[in-house]
Amino acid sequence: MPVLHYPPVIGGFEVFSQSIAERIGKTEDVFLITSRVVGVKNKEKKDRLTIFRTSPFKLKDLSYSKPWFIFGSMIWIFFKSLRLMKKIDLIHAQGFLSGIIAYFLFKFTKKPYIITIQSADFSVYHPRLNINIIKYIYCKFEKAIFKNAVYGHAVSNHLEKHLKRFIKKTIVIPNGVSKDFKPDLNKKENRKKLGFDTDNLICCVSRLEYKNGTHDLIEAAKHLKGDFKIIIIGSGSEKEKLEKMIKDFKLEKKVFLLGDMVYAEIPKYVALADIFVRPSLAEGFGIVFLEAMAVNVPVIGTPVGGIPDFLKHMENGLFCEPGNPKDIAEKINLLKDKELKEKLIKNGKKMVDEIYDWDKISKKIFKLYENCNS
Repeated sequence: MPVLHYPPVIGGFEVFSQSIAERIGKTEDVFLITSRVVGVKNKEKKDRLTIFRTSPFKLKDLSYSKPWFIFGSMIWIFFKSLRLMKKIDLIHAQGFLSGIIAYFLFKFTKKPYIITIQSADFSVYHPRLNINIIKYIYCKFEKAIFKNAVYGHAVSNHLEKHLKRFIKKTIVIPNGVSKDFKPDLNKKENRKKLGFDTDNLICCVSRLEYKNGTHDLIEAAKHLKGDFKIIIIGSGSEKEKLEKMIKDFKLEKKVFLLGDMVYAEIPKYVALADIFVRPSLAEGFGIVFLEAMAVNVPVIGTPVGGIPDFLKHMENGLFCEPGNPKDIAEKINLLKDKELKEKLIKNGKKMVDEIYDWDKISKKIFKLYENCNS
């Protein structure tokens, strides 16, 4: 697997790559090549999984990579991968940038590759790059990457439609939830110890990027009354803008940006919450919603991208309108209905336990590998 980032960097791709690589690596030889991170060894071995970290520089900010870091890392990852090709039967690319590396490895070695995608809307995910010439180059590369892949894997039905424009063989296999996400039976007492003593703790786990709608959640706080606090876990390019919003709206005692956390700490904070909200403007899948469901926290999301694959309004969660802070506040207030809240919690937890288990999902991915090599 040539991947630009890997834990301790956290995101949908990173969690997916680690969850699959570690499980399949228990019985099969798996080589994962990624960029270097400050404080992390350049080579790690776990069962039959070998992780190589190579890049001209080490990443310090786990939430954001500058263009020069990305470009340099891709070149280093490509050449390290090229040296390993004699040991490789199949390449598994993770998204567009990893797909570029896999595409050139295929051209040099004829080793087949599959591609996994977890996002598709370029203009929403990269608003600052929403320029015609850049979009044209992106689309040309994307078409070449997809057409040369032996199989296309999407984590949602929404994303599979995008793949089908270019690839005949496609499959939908969703993301899963780590067993580290467990309910907190003493949440009010435990959150008091962390300084979040409130009757209504609202949590959001998100990179601070425009497409995740954290700005709408902060604005929604203006419309909420009573005792509440909002904690937002994650960092990103919108951090300064969001800090200014909190100050301008005089919400310093209501909304808290907690910054990046190591992945092992996140389950504890999500489990402390009464409500999980992420008002995304675009979402390939939305693993964080399932993680909240796993710890018995009701969720509020938007009907965009892959979220409707699992979130059913008034059944296991609530939908709010994208880009509508007032509606976000209304949906938060709706969860004052204890009967509705308990229904959403029960149905959400049941669904996650039955369907979104990483062990089951990794077996499906391995079967996909076997089909590609047969």
